[in-house]
Amino acid sequence: MTFLEPKPGRRARLGAGRLFGIVLAVLLNLALIASIFWLGTHRDRVSDQFAVWNFTPAAAIAEYAARSTMTEEGRFLFYASRPSIASGTEFDAACATHQEGVGILGCYLPADRSIHLFDVTDPRLDGLEEVVAAHEMLHAAWDRMSADERAKLAPLLEAEVAKLSDDTTLAETLAFYATAEPGERLNELHSILGTEYSNLSPQLEAHYAEYFTDRKAITAMHDTSNAVFVDQAAQVTALIAQIDALAAGIDTDYAAYNTGYDQLTADVQSFNSRAEAGGFDSQAAFDQERQALISRQADLDALYGSIQERHDTYTGLLAQLDALNAQADQLNQSINITPHDSTGVNPG
Repeated sequence: MTFLEPKPGRRARLGAGRLFGIVLAVLLNLALIASIFWLGTHRDRVSDQFAVWNFTPAAAIAEYAARSTMTEEGRFLFYASRPSIASGTEFDAACATHQEGVGILGCYLPADRSIHLFDVTDPRLDGLEEVVAAHEMLHAAWDRMSADERAKLAPLLEAEVAKLSDDTTLAETLAFYATAEPGERLNELHSILGTEYSNLSPQLEAHYAEYFTDRKAITAMHDTSNAVFVDQAAQVTALIAQIDALAAGIDTDYAAYNTGYDQLTADVQSFNSRAEAGGFDSQAAFDQERQALISRQADLDALYGSIQERHDTYTGLLAQLDALNAQADQLNQSINITPHDSTGVNPG
């Protein structure tokens, strides 16, 4: 039998191009898996990105972001919340409050993650809208934080409140929110401290630096606009104190004038009766008592003249107070302090 020598077999060999293709396919698969995992764990970010892509900010909204020095992240969260500016019933429909005498200038609605801003047009309050916009943006940031992130911020925020224990305005604000938004203390503190108070702890400053490039620019705008209300309140308080003191002096002196006048009238009648009856021993005694009565009359006339002058001043001060109250009414209207009947979400 003849055996044929087998020919050398052909072994399959992977060329470099084929190997690269397989490696690339594996990497693409891994990238796809990683992308799917990232999308699953970052749904909020994806949703926000689509919201930003589909949002075109109005010029005023863009200016708020710029003037409040929002970082790229801060601006992203602000625009993702589709901020709008409105006034009157349109604004109140979104940000209504049941508390009369309370001015609501903005709100963040967690349900649809939207920001609504009141249109402040009073030039004396320049910068206030930027502060409100920044405040609401920080609500959007808080809304997207994890429980662990909030837990880390909680002691830092409360430590600042402890340092500000003498700040009655902060205490009153927190008391309001405790009623208006129970359970949202830390959320509100995060926005209030971030936009209204400078020189916070280094840890908080580092945290807020994620959202603002120059946070002191915001707190400066808050201080400037808030000073309008503080100064006006101080003027009203000082004027009322002046009016009250003047009124008290007038009342006291007018009572003294009436008592003195009644007594003088009685003494004049007595003097006249004694004079007619020859009750004086000498002309000198008569003249002396008569002159005393005349002096008392002059003193009472001077007192009455002083009362009249002070009453005129009092009337003028009341006119000034009316003017200040009119200015206060204008300011109140400019910050949306009007009676509310509508129902809606709590303020933010």
